[in-house]
Amino acid sequence: MSFPNLPNITPTIHIGREEALNLMLSSLAMEELGLSHILNAEAEKIQYALGTIPGLSGPGATIADLLELNKSARDMLEATTKQDMLLQKKLEAVLDASKHPARRITGPTGPTGATGAKGVRGATGPTGATGARG
Repeated sequence: MSFPNLPNITPTIHIGREEALNLMLSSLAMEELGLSHILNAEAEKIQYALGTIPGLSGPGATIADLLELNKSARDMLEATTKQDMLLQKKLEAVLDASKHPARRITGPTGPTGATGAKGVRGATGPTGATGARG
């Protein structure tokens, strides 16, 4: 099994909505990639126990070993299925948010505040002298 090739993502603190949604999609894709590697490892474990990997043979599994291996693989499959369902809900939320850019999560408008005191007009200063005629 090979190692995943992950992109170098170095987000800045001040990003826009579009960039944030793209980062969320990238994050979900990397989680899905991780789940696929877990499932592949489980498959290789079963192949090793059964001796079906070309050029590599296992120690010869007993029925008890195979039953334990089956339970382990079933438990891992159940856990990855649950995680995948959670990722699907997250993906739907991100895609929904990208379809409705104007939708904002804000509360109701608050009550209008009290009117401030009425200003007092001050005295007018003296008028200056008229300048010389040109």
